[in-house]
Amino acid sequence: MEDNIAQERASSVGGQIYKCPSCGNFLRYDPESKKMKCDYCNTTIDTQEVGPAEELPYNDGVEQGFVKWGGVKSVKCKSCGAVSLLPEYETVSNCPFCNAHNIVDTDEIDGLQPNGILPFNISRAQVPTIYEKWLKSKTLAPNKLKKEAKRQPARGVYIPLFTFDAFAECDYTIRYGQHYTVTVGSGKNRHTETRTRWYVASGYIEDFFNDVQVEASKSITQKNLRKLGGFDTDNSLEYHNQFISGYSAERYDKSLDESWDDAKELIKASLRQQIVSRYNADVVDYVNMGCAYKNKTYKYVLVPVWIFNYLYHKKSFECIINGRSGRVVGKYPKSFIKVGSIVLSCLAVAGVLIWLFVKYFG
Repeated sequence: MEDNIAQERASSVGGQIYKCPSCGNFLRYDPESKKMKCDYCNTTIDTQEVGPAEELPYNDGVEQGFVKWGGVKSVKCKSCGAVSLLPEYETVSNCPFCNAHNIVDTDEIDGLQPNGILPFNISRAQVPTIYEKWLKSKTLAPNKLKKEAKRQPARGVYIPLFTFDAFAECDYTIRYGQHYTVTVGSGKNRHTETRTRWYVASGYIEDFFNDVQVEASKSITQKNLRKLGGFDTDNSLEYHNQFISGYSAERYDKSLDESWDDAKELIKASLRQQIVSRYNADVVDYVNMGCAYKNKTYKYVLVPVWIFNYLYHKKSFECIINGRSGRVVGKYPKSFIKVGSIVLSCLAVAGVLIWLFVKYFG
């Protein structure tokens, strides 16, 4: 009997549909136990072991590996346009991103299948605590916000990232200036002026870049990705659909080649910063850079976020929680009273400084 149950459990985890061996309810991936869990009877079974995600060779201009995911279905939101992927046996009534009801099934879209995934570390049960702590940190938020805000249920979503490794070589020319002061004039016209000496220098710099992260999402911007603190993509596991059971995933909206173009800009920005730091520059006129890249690899990784909206005075505000670290990015209402008090305080301080200046130097 026990052997039969063990075999049934194993086949449930190994297949496309994850059902509870005790009650037949669907299983979902549980971040706290790191197992597949039944929300109805709390039965848990081990996940199938998977190895680390592999780096894949990247060649410019070649979108590699157009395949169907398999085991998932596509739905599209008519409001925000996001294409989400769900396990074939799951249904969704609201868009995971904008919470709209305009969800329709759509044809499965060919594209890269993820080769990596970062499973959730933060569970749904932890979301309210993280949200309340975040609200407390917002000093300009209305005092009544915590009590009166009506938080909507959180949606667990995997968003697409491309990560790139590359060895970068760069020849450069920089024109930079260093400030100095001189005293000019005589008598009452004697004064100090700040001037700039300009220099031109050339050089070479090289560096290896590991897991440069580029969002490929319609719903998460690169700016918000930075605010979320990025993701520990070095710990990515080989993609397995067991981890999206109970969640949804967004199909990438930006191609691999477009994402590589963005990654190059991030790499160049880092190299430029390193170049400028070599010189005692007060001002930089230009940095001309000729960059080449070797040993380029990529991963297509799904990373976890919790998305939810809350209502306050009939207005909706969105929050995003990093599903690995718990870091929050979100919007919140500002208290007119608190903002006004700060403005009045600043004006008062400015008034005192002006009075002191006129009294002693006027």
